[in-house]
Amino acid sequence: MDAARRRQFAHLGDAKKELLAWTTANAIPLVRVEFVVPFVETDFDASVWLFYDTDASAELCARTGVTADVEQKFMSILSDDGYPAGWLAETSFQVDSHENVERNFEGSYFYRLR
Repeated sequence: MDAARRRQFAHLGDAKKELLAWTTANAIPLVRVEFVVPFVETDFDASVWLFYDTDASAELCARTGVTADVEQKFMSILSDDGYPAGWLAETSFQVDSHENVERNFEGSYFYRLR
């Protein structure tokens, strides 16, 4: 893994920790954050997966704008941490629930992210 990819993983990992602390402090039922990046070393897209505790929580947070706030907070954390603007532009989000992972993917986030 080259230095740029290691830097990307470090930024994403730090942002994940900070986001989960923020959602906990704000009573947002986000239970897990995962990210997927391409295998191509020159492609710095990042797909960020937000997992709420239940399907109902995921739907409620989407409907009430909480998910948009969570996404914005994650982007702000990355930006404040020096994540390059070009990489920020290539960041996208997916939303799911732990309940769905348990029900349809044998409890495996690996299977869900495939």
